[in-house]
Amino acid sequence: MPSIKITSFADLDVLVQSIQASAHRTIRSMRDILANETDSLQVLRLMKFSGIGYHPTEDRALNIIEQINQTFTYMTSAEAARWILQQHPQLQGLRLNLGTHRGFDIESLEPDLVVAEVFAATHPHSNDKVRKDVKRLVEQAPGVPHRYVFFSCPEFKTLSRQAAFERDGVEVWSLPGERLLKATP
Repeated sequence: MPSIKITSFADLDVLVQSIQASAHRTIRSMRDILANETDSLQVLRLMKFSGIGYHPTEDRALNIIEQINQTFTYMTSAEAARWILQQHPQLQGLRLNLGTHRGFDIESLEPDLVVAEVFAATHPHSNDKVRKDVKRLVEQAPGVPHRYVFFSCPEFKTLSRQAAFERDGVEVWSLPGERLLKATP
């Protein structure tokens, strides 16, 4: 997937609407399957291995497990981008490198001003993700003045800075899951 250029809150709303539309398509597919399939293991197999889900931002089939993972990472990225635009109104915009696109997850359009890594998980220590993301920013973006790691995990219910995870000038912020489903405030 190519990167997405975000220059306004309206751009973020369009992204969120696209993600929501793919979720609606998948739920319609699941309703059809559940209405016709009585074997629970078969339903789970279909969810994991078949293309009954939809990519969050592209018009193509995807297995539901991957859709779920991408959906919440993309939603967390959108919320992180919203926070960055609010905190840095002087920015010309952001580039969101979603999926397997090269680069940091979020980069300012102005080179080397803002970079961020983003993830959604059950816990910030899952797969040692928060530590690895902080380390990546420390090592690969040492001269960038604004470096962030954003995460969304169920136990973190408020937007708050997580200083215990920080090092070498990289700020870490938790984004509450409930905020991920909201449009521009």
